[in-house]
Amino acid sequence: MPQARICALLTLLLALGTGPAFAADNTAQSLTRFFKGTTRSLPSPDIDFHITAGYAVLRTGKPDSSGRYAMTSINVARVAPDIYRLDLELEKPLPRDIPTFEQPYFFTEKRTYYFWYQNGKRIIFKVGDKKVTLPLGRKELLRVNIHSTDTYTLDRETMLKNLTFDDGTATIHLQLKFK
Repeated sequence: MPQARICALLTLLLALGTGPAFAADNTAQSLTRFFKGTTRSLPSPDIDFHITAGYAVLRTGKPDSSGRYAMTSINVARVAPDIYRLDLELEKPLPRDIPTFEQPYFFTEKRTYYFWYQNGKRIIFKVGDKKVTLPLGRKELLRVNIHSTDTYTLDRETMLKNLTFDDGTATIHLQLKFK
C-alpha cells in the first residue's frame, strides 16, 4: 500500500510540474536549445572581458531590505560552448537610526544568470524565459600620438562597458573590462 501512495504522489507532482526541481531546467542541452539560432558553427575562444564591478537594485516591498545591494562575489563559469553561468552574491547592510557597537546585519541575496557570448558585439542574457540582448559597442580605443613629423606611436586602450538589465523586481548593473 505505501508504494501506491508514493506512485500517486509522484504522478501528482509530475502532473503539476511545480516546485524548485521543475522551475528551471538549466542543463547544457536545454541552454543550447534556449540560445539556438544565435550560435555559430565554431565555438569562440574564452571570453575577452571580465566583470570588474557591479551592483543590484532590489525592490522587495519592504523599506529595510529594498535598495542598492553591493556585489560581494562575481563568478563566471563556462557551461557549454559560448554559454556561461554568472553567479552573483549581493549584500546590503541594515540601516540603523542609532549608532551601536553591535555587528551590522546584512541582507544577502544570491542570483544566477546564464548568458551567451562569442566575443562579438552583443551579449544575450537568459532572464526567466526571455532573451535580453545587450549591445556592447566598441571594445578598444586607438590613439595616435605624433611625436614629430616622422615618428608616432599607437596606443590601444581597452574600454569599460556598463550593462544594465531588469529581472522582475531587480535591476542588475555590471561593469565589464575588455582584455
